[in-house]
This record gives sequence, structure tokens and C-alpha cells, in this order.
Amino acid sequence: MKTKSLIALFVLLPLLTSAQERSILPLPATGNVTLPLDEYDHLLELANKPVRKSDVAPLPYIIKRADLKLRVSDDSARAAIQLQGEVFSRNATKVALTNGMTILDAHQEGRALPLEQENGTHTAILPGSADFNVTLDAGMPLTIEAGRASFIIPAPSAGSVRLTISVPGDHTNVKLRPGLITNRASENGLTTIEATLVPGAQTNVWWTTREVVAPVVPKEVRFLSDIKTLVSVGEADMRIAALASVALV
Repeated sequence: MKTKSLIALFVLLPLLTSAQERSILPLPATGNVTLPLDEYDHLLELANKPVRKSDVAPLPYIIKRADLKLRVSDDSARAAIQLQGEVFSRNATKVALTNGMTILDAHQEGRALPLEQENGTHTAILPGSADFNVTLDAGMPLTIEAGRASFIIPAPSAGSVRLTISVPGDHTNVKLRPGLITNRASENGLTTIEATLVPGAQTNVWWTTREVVAPVVPKEVRFLSDIKTLVSVGEADMRIAALASVALV
């Protein structure tokens, strides 16, 4: 009986090994992923669905462009500031316009614009989903030093900031930092520069007045002279001989 059982075991062993090898799934090649069919169908369904666009803008508003025109007097600077931008929010939005300046007046499309001051920043409530064009009249004090005058311009946080400034004097050397001066001209006792400022940065503007030497008025010549001097030094004395040549005109 034991001999028959051993023979049957040896006969069944190759069959069992062959069946186990057929039941093992083949491994996928490198770079491929095997997924169940339901997960694959779910991925196709998600890929075919269009992505829903967000109705909320990433920013409630933006200031596209700022133009500053300044005119300097003896002790202060007056500025006319024009801000162009757009409100993306559908509702009325509080827009931060500028800071570090004394606002004298504000207009929008020819109408008076009320402002609110928060922590030194002037803000205005503007209608939503619309472009805006705001004009501000501002003033800034000057810092007067020996041979030098200066003031600080807080550039608005806009896409581009342009500056035009007029300073008294035909020979005034105006400088600023940070920023780039693009044009300089002198006319009618004023020096005017045009520059591009860094948005949102504090720009320091200073200038000095160059001394203008008055032309020498020629005098009438009455005579011409030429003097030659010879100095001789000895052991105990010094001798000076002068030869003067004068020609009357």
C-alpha cells in the first residue's frame, strides 16, 4: 500500500506544479501600471469632465498704471497723481490708493471721491466689475540742507509708475534712487525730468544747484606791460633787478 501511495504522489506532483505556474499572473513590463477595470473607468470619467473655472478672481482689484506730475516750490512739492486700474470683484471693493502723502483733493471721472485713511494708507470704495480712473492732488514737504534739497516719493503699487518733476533753476542737477531717469530738459528757469519708478518703493529725490559763473565784461585796454625780474643771491646779500616794458595804446 505504501508503494502505491508513493507512486501516486510522484505522478501528481508535476501536475500540481504546472497548475501553480499557470495561476501566477505575468508581471507588467517596466514603465507600465496595472489597474483594476473599475478604477481605470473612474479615471477616464474624471478625465472627460471639464475643469470648472473659479468665479473668484485671485485679486479683488489691480492698479495698472500710475502717473505722477510734481512741481517743486521753495518749501514743498505739489503732486497730481492719476491712477488707472480695474476692480475684479462683483461687489464694491475698498482699494488702497497711496500712502505717505498729504491728500488735498480726490476725484473720479470729474466727481469728488471720498477717501478713508487706515494706518497711513488712503483708501476708497469703488464699484465692482469696472475700470476706475482716480486723480489725487497731494503735497509733500521738502528737506532743506546746505546746498541740497530732497523729499521722498512713496510710489504706488501699480504695474508701471511714471514720474514728471519740475524743479526751479536752469542748471539744477536732479537725482533719484531707486528709479531710472529717461529724459532731462531745462527751459524758462525750470529743470524738468521724466523717470520710471519702482512700484511700491520709497523713492528718494534730491538735487543741488550748480553755480553759474557770470561772464567777465571786457575792459578797455589803455596800456600793455611786461615785467621781467632777476633775483641774485650771494653769500651776504641778495640783489633784485627788474626790467619793465610798457606800451601805451
